Amino acid sequence: MDKSTWLRPMSVVSPEPSCVSHRPRVVTIMAVTDEASGIKSLVFRDKLTASAVPGQFGMVWAPGIDEVPMSLLPNGKDDAVTIAVKKRGKGTAALLRKQVGSLIGIRGPYGRGFTTIGIKKSLMIAGGTGAIPLLALLRSLASTGVQCSFILGAHTSQELLFRSDICLLSERTRGTVMIVTDDGSAGAKGLATDEAAKVLSTRSFDYVYTCGPETMMRKVVDLASEARIPAEASLERIFKCGSGICGSCCIGPFLTCRDGPVFTGETLRGLPEFGRSTRDASGKRVTIDSS
Repeated sequence: MDKSTWLRPMSVVSPEPSCVSHRPRVVTIMAVTDEASGIKSLVFRDKLTASAVPGQFGMVWAPGIDEVPMSLLPNGKDDAVTIAVKKRGKGTAALLRKQVGSLIGIRGPYGRGFTTIGIKKSLMIAGGTGAIPLLALLRSLASTGVQCSFILGAHTSQELLFRSDICLLSERTRGTVMIVTDDGSAGAKGLATDEAAKVLSTRSFDYVYTCGPETMMRKVVDLASEARIPAEASLERIFKCGSGICGSCCIGPFLTCRDGPVFTGETLRGLPEFGRSTRDASGKRVTIDSS
């Protein structure tokens, strides 16, 4: 489909249910907020993505520029959804220039989200923009009485994302929040995995969830395995179609957009490329920078 058709009036005839989420919709940006250094949140209304489970994503189109995958953060009322945007290319740069009243395209939700059934006590470890899907998960678990502890990591204090929301929700669940920054400008100085190692060696949890740099997530998955605690991680890959057609997001025998983006630690430990390599836009395997 020519993406220019996204701005045309939609048919009054409802599509078949299986086609609804894949069909592009045009939405209006209702709010734009500076959330952290270089990161803005955009809020829009869309009934389908507002029903996304934590961990699912949408394909967001900046008209005339590009379409990019974004984690979905349903706001819980009025079909409002938040996405958080950090510049990573032409598409995200265009989204960062959007203002209240601007039009963007959305389709989805897509993918497999986090496991939320049977959890009583959880630990979440987020690095950078990995806080976005984990905040959606935190909101969901907190509403069901799960005790949620959270390790929030970033390079500097200016890059800590949704810090106040995470602290408030975790404290309401009787969980604890641990802030970690590489430069020590907020919380403990070091890496989120350093704090995770300490916590997992002294406390018990039913489940560990993580999202962030892939080298960080590999370490978290290994730590959870050593502690004999089930874990899940949300992966990031290049998504072109979002629905398992193009194959650009493959990892081992899996398609991240369809079989993930959330995978169990058990599955990921069996994939040699997890935390070590990914693929560029051409499909070429490239080494993940661990710095």
